[in-house]
Amino acid sequence: MKTMMLMLVLAFSFASGCSGDGDTAQRVFGDMAANMKEMSAILTSVTDEASATAAVPKIDAVRAKMRDCARRARAVPRPDAATEQTLNDAMQAVQREVMPAIATAKERLAAQPDLMAILAPALQGMENDL
Repeated sequence: MKTMMLMLVLAFSFASGCSGDGDTAQRVFGDMAANMKEMSAILTSVTDEASATAAVPKIDAVRAKMRDCARRARAVPRPDAATEQTLNDAMQAVQREVMPAIATAKERLAAQPDLMAILAPALQGMENDL
């Protein structure tokens, strides 16, 4: 949970600083929001060892997309104040939607150490992706 919260905080911070080279703040934010939703769906889908094993490459792929979003966000200038406020509001909406599902999945998985053992390497260091 702490890792996902840190990711959202960092995403919130860098989404406020995007816009250029074909990218816009809205596009990078949209991609990051989609990645967070995808990560939530992946974690929610894990119910047994087979689904945990299948989730690992999916987690790796989403993490690669998150790192790409972070790279893109650093490459574009900060948006105007109105756009920044719109993005901040949108990030809060994403947090309200995604965080409860992620928290529920993480709690459920934490109670199943055999599944967490499979997932842990894929999740390790996620806070560094942004």
